[in-house]
Amino acid sequence: MNMRTRLTDERGVALPMAMMMLMLLTTLMMAFGVLAQSEPVIAANQLRVAQARALADSGLERGIWSLTNAGVAGGIANPLPLTTPGDNTSYAVAPFNGATFMAGDSLTNGGFMVAIRNEQGAGADPNIREITSVGWTPTSNVADGKPKAHRQVFVKVQIIPALAKEAPCALCVKGALQAKGNGTVNGNNSDPSCGGNNKYGAYAKDSVSVSGSPTIQGGAGGYAQNQPASNFEGFMYKNSALDTLKKLAKMNGTYFGPGFPNGGFVSDGSTTWSGSMDFSSSNAVGNGIIFVDTTDGQNLDPNGTNTSTLATLSIHGNPFTGQRVSGSTLPNVPVSSSPADAFSGMIVTNGTINMSGNMTVHGLVYAVNDFSYNGTGNGGLWGQVISQNIRDTTSTSVDTNTSGNSQVIFNCQYAKGFDMIPPGFTVVPGTYRERTD
Repeated sequence: MNMRTRLTDERGVALPMAMMMLMLLTTLMMAFGVLAQSEPVIAANQLRVAQARALADSGLERGIWSLTNAGVAGGIANPLPLTTPGDNTSYAVAPFNGATFMAGDSLTNGGFMVAIRNEQGAGADPNIREITSVGWTPTSNVADGKPKAHRQVFVKVQIIPALAKEAPCALCVKGALQAKGNGTVNGNNSDPSCGGNNKYGAYAKDSVSVSGSPTIQGGAGGYAQNQPASNFEGFMYKNSALDTLKKLAKMNGTYFGPGFPNGGFVSDGSTTWSGSMDFSSSNAVGNGIIFVDTTDGQNLDPNGTNTSTLATLSIHGNPFTGQRVSGSTLPNVPVSSSPADAFSGMIVTNGTINMSGNMTVHGLVYAVNDFSYNGTGNGGLWGQVISQNIRDTTSTSVDTNTSGNSQVIFNCQYAKGFDMIPPGFTVVPGTYRERTD
């Protein structure tokens, strides 16, 4: 056989090829065999992880429900009952102490442990709670030899203070108050949903100066002055509440601030604005939540001194339409009875409010800084007025002249802002996250 024939002869190739294919198939079979053993374990682990994450979220929902429903079985009181009373760093009493396993129903495999405490850190908001929830599947019992999985999630929730119930007055001033003229400040309350008839007409951190012939009365007395600053903390809006009110005002088309110098629902793209707004017959505004913001849209530091960004809202003449803003997505606000152009809702300003004239307001008026009111005719404020005096540049005043006829009359339902504010605890945006051990 010549060399050419030897090189092209294919006899004997089948056996080596068969051996090579057999080795390859054997390797593949071994790999598939390993996968057949590991993949079910991986899939089971993934299932347990997903179940644990879902259970952790269920624990958050249980915590929020319990905080919101304090008066029913399974609810948790406000202020928060702590495991160690007086220690604001401790968690709530069981079952919300982070050590009590709460099993799901008969269809749920596993359960969760929930820990609730007050917000921690400098400048903590007493109206914010921190919730940590750990979901376990199938159990958290270390003595149980079954494979387990757990996931931990965290969120902050807040409740906007119910000022109509919590504030002890028709006119609350975290500063000094001047009352002149022939005005009326009446804190009498006949609505049990705002507590008993135990509110003052006026309540001030500093002195109350009275001249002329004003009438100041209430179930608890006419006025209380020189009250401790701490007494105001429970019914003053903190930054998280102000931010929520800004969002609600944007939903109502009545937010005035950077990007929204004329209100409305769409930003004009600007980043700052003058901080000054004037409501009058030529610039009337509708019902709902009105929010006038600082020049830069940032809330004021309660410990700071800067006054350059303060907003100023002036209300005079015939400034209210008495109607909803077209396109508002807030709950319906009833139209005030008389007059037809009365305002119904909330007026909040990140600064100072100056009101004058014969307008009628049914609702809550809240000034982060100062408030002044010079009423005339039959107009007045029925609801509640809060002046936070965060910079305390001037005294809050009712009738700066002796001929004024201002009226501030407490009305529980109006002071609630017609229930436009969420009544329970809601998630603080941007705080939800999954945590590692």
